[in-house]
Amino acid sequence: MNKTQYRQVSIVIPLIFVALIMALNMRQSHAAIKNMSNTPTSTPILTAFEQQIAEKMSLDIRYFCADIAGKSSVPTSKHCRKAVTKLPDELAQLITSSNVGGIVLFAENVQEITQVVNLTHDIQQAAIKSIQGKPLIISMDQEGGRVARFTKMTGFAGNMAIGASYAQHGTDFATQVNTVIATELQALGINNNYAPVVDVNTNVANPVINTRSFGESAGQVAKLGVSAVNAIQAQGVMATLKHFPGHGDTHVDSHLGLPRVDHDRATIDRVDLAPFSWAIKHSKPAMIMTAHIQYPVLDNSIFVSKQGEKLIRPATMSRKILTDLLRKEMAFDGIIATDALDMAGVTHFFTDVEAVVETFIAGADLAVMPFKVRTPEDINNFYTFIKNVAKALTMRIAQGDYQLVEFEESIARLKHYKQQYIAINNSSITQQVVAAKAIIANEKHIQTEQALADAAVTLLKNKQVLPLNIQQVKKIHFIVANKQELAALTYATQRALVKVLPTHTVNNIIMSDFIATYATSPEQQRSTLLNHADIVIATVDIKTASLVDLGGMDDLTPSYGSAAQKQLKLSYATLLKQQLTFAGQLNIPTIVIAKGSPFLINEYRQLAGAVLLNFDDRIYKNEHNQAISPGFNASMAVVFDVSKALGKLPVSVKE
Repeated sequence: MNKTQYRQVSIVIPLIFVALIMALNMRQSHAAIKNMSNTPTSTPILTAFEQQIAEKMSLDIRYFCADIAGKSSVPTSKHCRKAVTKLPDELAQLITSSNVGGIVLFAENVQEITQVVNLTHDIQQAAIKSIQGKPLIISMDQEGGRVARFTKMTGFAGNMAIGASYAQHGTDFATQVNTVIATELQALGINNNYAPVVDVNTNVANPVINTRSFGESAGQVAKLGVSAVNAIQAQGVMATLKHFPGHGDTHVDSHLGLPRVDHDRATIDRVDLAPFSWAIKHSKPAMIMTAHIQYPVLDNSIFVSKQGEKLIRPATMSRKILTDLLRKEMAFDGIIATDALDMAGVTHFFTDVEAVVETFIAGADLAVMPFKVRTPEDINNFYTFIKNVAKALTMRIAQGDYQLVEFEESIARLKHYKQQYIAINNSSITQQVVAAKAIIANEKHIQTEQALADAAVTLLKNKQVLPLNIQQVKKIHFIVANKQELAALTYATQRALVKVLPTHTVNNIIMSDFIATYATSPEQQRSTLLNHADIVIATVDIKTASLVDLGGMDDLTPSYGSAAQKQLKLSYATLLKQQLTFAGQLNIPTIVIAKGSPFLINEYRQLAGAVLLNFDDRIYKNEHNQAISPGFNASMAVVFDVSKALGKLPVSVKE
């Protein structure tokens, strides 16, 4: 074949692919129209190819503001903050007519057990009316710890707590915790958990991963990750390893910017990729989620952003990383899902259509949260968006950047995993609700939550303070940030004391408190501590703020990270350090019970006589309306020598 003939063929073959797509659309358009005969006349008709495009998208339905008397109730979709707890007719119709592949639920969507069961049921009923006639993927972030969307579920202390339990318990708690989480999700009708996080946390300044990681040892993270995947999927829920190729060594939150990892290839293989490689070899994860993160050693190709900047291509849009590395070299045959495409690591650099097209070409099967639907106008715009993505992707196929067969394989993968994990529950709604209520946060699950807290509590410092000589303790003074913490800490203290002292002795112990919220002056703080306390016990929350804790980009309001918020946290830190200093001057023993990141504890470690770390703890109300903190329970048991602190810090912390 001469050069002229080669050029002719290279032009003709892509055009044939475009013609095939158009022909496929034409052949199936009548079926699509027939299927949507009950849709409003204003609903655009999508071609078969466009419906397949939608099948490769997962939307969040966090908020929706319907029309009121034909007029939108909000100026724009950005102003809509009406939580979707019951599926509106407009969104049900969208699910049916668009053939969208998945729905992502947030805290606003999941408020009560009965409500969640009804919501997921209605979503699936809308899905089976679509042209594919099958239920869709319903996803949620329920990692445990700092990322847990449904607070009525069993909470758990998070991955770093599981990492802290590893020395004594191996992978036991990774299995137990994720079995409980998946069992509860399945009972609610949620079939995909965006967990576990298998990022190896090697950066002390990491704001978005931090205690969500099992630790800094790639081998330990890998083993715990596989156990988590197997436990989740054994309960019929798809697990999601994240964030590929590794978000552990970053100091930028990808919700707010574009992080970059400059590891060499040997380090990437040994650390960042190791948990993913191990999981692919030793389990069969249904899904892996990409990271909006630059890895120049893996792909140093340049793209031009929508502002005209030349930047290194992020992993989510990298064919070298998703197809060549993950799909081919690492032999992953599950679903590749993107992290949320509304994050600043994407939206600052790509238009909505570009982001989806680029990630599909890179090798992603599922574009997560590519378009916000908040109003009826957004629904109409979403159909246009689908058509624009289909048009742009068709052009890229014609140019040879992507092959139609890859698209078809991606659709087949999605269908395979949906068929494997997703089925319609044929029980009545009433039966489903009864079953869910018997499962969600039941006594056995709560015991598992407390068992993890007990196993994970870690003693970071003990200057001859612990265990206390309780016979000499007549007055305990608490320093807390708010009333809820005081209630939970008081409950935990009494729970521990009655195990080692007679009831009448416990009743005679005086418990005073200083609640920072009600402080009026430093003099008041000093006079409170001067009141001859035998022991001072303080609590502090030392988490690094990230939008992932709240939900995502919809939480990026003027108040997020505001000066007022920072000042509130700074004020308590200042007050706490002052009181610890005062106690030290009076030679009163002090114990700090910390919740959150071990990387931020040093300033309190220097001032306190003893420091106990609970990682990501929670406070909830029990059936008696008492404030319960599993972490405080575990800590106070150590303080009063009911049990030992056996947790081992899974990360290195410099003093």
